[in-house]
Amino acid sequence: MNIVNAKVLSADCARFIEGGIAVRDGKIESVGNIPSAGGDYDAQGLFVIPGMIDTHIHGSVAVEFASPDEDFERARVWLARQGITSFAATVRALPAEKTVAAIKNIVRESKKDSHGAKLKGIHIEGPFVSKERSGVMNPPDEICQVETFEKFVAAGEGLVKIMTLAPERENALEVIRRAVQLGVNISIGHTMADYGTARAAVNAGACRATHVFNAMRPFAHRDPGVLGEVLTDPRVNCEMICDLVHNAAPTVEMVYKLKGAKGLTLVSDTGYMSGLGDGEFNVDGRIRYVKDGVCRNAEGRIAGSTVSMLAGAKNLLKLGVPLCELAVIASGNPAEALGIGGETGSISVGSAADLIVCDGELNIRSVFVDGRIVGE
Repeated sequence: MNIVNAKVLSADCARFIEGGIAVRDGKIESVGNIPSAGGDYDAQGLFVIPGMIDTHIHGSVAVEFASPDEDFERARVWLARQGITSFAATVRALPAEKTVAAIKNIVRESKKDSHGAKLKGIHIEGPFVSKERSGVMNPPDEICQVETFEKFVAAGEGLVKIMTLAPERENALEVIRRAVQLGVNISIGHTMADYGTARAAVNAGACRATHVFNAMRPFAHRDPGVLGEVLTDPRVNCEMICDLVHNAAPTVEMVYKLKGAKGLTLVSDTGYMSGLGDGEFNVDGRIRYVKDGVCRNAEGRIAGSTVSMLAGAKNLLKLGVPLCELAVIASGNPAEALGIGGETGSISVGSAADLIVCDGELNIRSVFVDGRIVGE
């Protein structure tokens, strides 16, 4: 199958190439001047960019990824239709035994054939976080220790790729160093860390920041705190929710100017309610209210996003982020975080044909996962 008459993003995300893509056995065989033939996909001058990859997502369309026995297929198909071709199922702060149960279910789901997005990793958002900055999560009384972390990694069978941790927790540096050894990226988040503590965590190997600004010690000019570290240290890649609810537009613009495309990863932080519209929802015994697209708990606190990465990506475009840089933020960087940069996340020869065909405003015409059009 060939995609022809397109504007194809180059492998280095630097420019668009007039031409097409030859796809064979689900992989990109060549990019450039692809001759038209019968049965080709005619992109009619549209853009072709890599499929997006969500590294922080708790569920969608009434599917909860932290469940010990949930089937994910409905969510995977919905995500693919939104242009998300791969994702890391994210587990909120739960007791260790429940975290292990959720991880084992995610591993089972990852081994199933799917008509939707590919499950390429696990992001454990806790339990080693700050209760003072827990957001709407209810962190258990779990000691932050290497032994518990190792149980999570063992249960994940190689799928645990990211873990959110508050660096002020007991034994945090030991956990970070062990994570580096095991190939797990530590993301600083849900934290009251001061600047020095955050800096020490990065020196130990932490390399990400979880939904920057949200659930973090606020920045002050004499007390820059964790934000002063993660926003200025080039070793840290910052997750950012761009629904313009979690962060105001000027904040999003500021972070982009500080970090640049290489220092940012777009995430959704969506959950069970995403894609369901407004209403009242019971999620594992927790009541959530969605009104005008904003999810809150009974106390009125924001409880995650209700829109996919696609909405955040469109917001970034409207704020002036070029489409080629957006591909770095939404595809390339998350692929690297999950250790699948050689497999997907860019339009490179030999990579999976995980692709979005869209116009310049990211209105999607078709999505390909492993060379197959979603919905066909």
